[in-house]
Amino acid sequence: MKRYGNLINEIIDRSNLEASFDEVTCDLSKWSKEYYRSKKEEIINRLATTIGDGSFRITRFEEFEVKDGNKIRKVQSPPVEERIGCNAVMRVVEHYVYPTVIPTSCASIKGRGMHKLFRKMRSDIRHNMEDCCYYFQSDFRKFYESICQILMKQVIRRYIKDKVLLPILDNFIELMPKGLSIGLRSSQCFGNLLLSELDHRMKEKYGARFYYRYCDDILILAKTKKRLWWLREKLHAEAEALGLEIKPSEAIRPLSEGIDFLGFVYDGDKARIRKRTKQRFARHMAKVKSRSRRRKLIGSFYGMAKWGNCRHLMQTIIDKRKDMEEFKNLGLVYQPEDGKKQFVGERVKLGTLVNLHIVILDFEEDVPTENGNRTLVQFQFDNGTKAKYFTSDKRQLQFLRLAKERKVLPFGTTIGMESFGKGVRYTFN
Repeated sequence: MKRYGNLINEIIDRSNLEASFDEVTCDLSKWSKEYYRSKKEEIINRLATTIGDGSFRITRFEEFEVKDGNKIRKVQSPPVEERIGCNAVMRVVEHYVYPTVIPTSCASIKGRGMHKLFRKMRSDIRHNMEDCCYYFQSDFRKFYESICQILMKQVIRRYIKDKVLLPILDNFIELMPKGLSIGLRSSQCFGNLLLSELDHRMKEKYGARFYYRYCDDILILAKTKKRLWWLREKLHAEAEALGLEIKPSEAIRPLSEGIDFLGFVYDGDKARIRKRTKQRFARHMAKVKSRSRRRKLIGSFYGMAKWGNCRHLMQTIIDKRKDMEEFKNLGLVYQPEDGKKQFVGERVKLGTLVNLHIVILDFEEDVPTENGNRTLVQFQFDNGTKAKYFTSDKRQLQFLRLAKERKVLPFGTTIGMESFGKGVRYTFN
């Protein structure tokens, strides 16, 4: 195995330090972000000096509890400047060591991700259904807390030989009295490297063809239960050699029961998002009032749902108006003619709604504005946020009157835009 040295110059390169600074500070509060950006040059210069001479260390951290499902984990968070330094070091280290990790391991590895591993697993099963009739699934008990620091240092030295860098990496390993810190970026990489040797032995020595790992969660598929029981014994022996213990919740089951892995339950035919994930998303959506936060939640959930068989899931959870009529199905015909409520919500420009689906709730005619009387329309985004816009378009006004007369308010529509003379006008579609 090739060992890498002389990495310090890459770590203290200006572009690497700036990228690490931006990565760490992007999620800070507005005030904190402004504060650290005002000291950016000072921080980068100080890190370049301390990392360059090998004196950089994580000196302290704050510890707090994070609830992960039914589990409560203690997470350590160093000061911002030390997190930037840690990220700068690990960005370069990961670049060199991660190519040695098997392709079917993806936790915290840039360019892979859980969705890519899920698609790989699904593709393997679909193309080799006869060889994937059963699966074995397990994970380790208190994985990060159980890692032996001495063994971890030995593993790191199989990849890195830089005499200036190694004491810095040892400091990351020794941050906690026992095991590795949860929350430090280095721990994710170190955990992958520790299990990488186990992965290679399971695949190359014992022939586990369909083998997948996400962090410490391991999944193996085979044609028979007998084959999986044999692989299970080998996995236990390899884990014991690393000082790790596999949880008693391990199981061997037929594929038809469904594999609960990477956020989905997959039975060889359909992939559905696990129940507790859907429940957690629905509960968050019910509590959150901020429009920007709701959009982030929806975007995050959609990013997962699109990889499964979840065609109607988003509409089921988000859209409570399942029986509403779409404007294009109302049969309203425009008939030109001449033609005061207070609506809540943010005022938006009609042009910003083009090609967006909204729900028209109500309207008020002849509302005085700086440009004369206008029609004020109240609507709702698909995420439930209410807003309003002004319009002077007689076509829209006529459609709104007809909708009110026929008692089909509210109705769903997509705002369209079409040329009209030298300008444009906005339509319901």
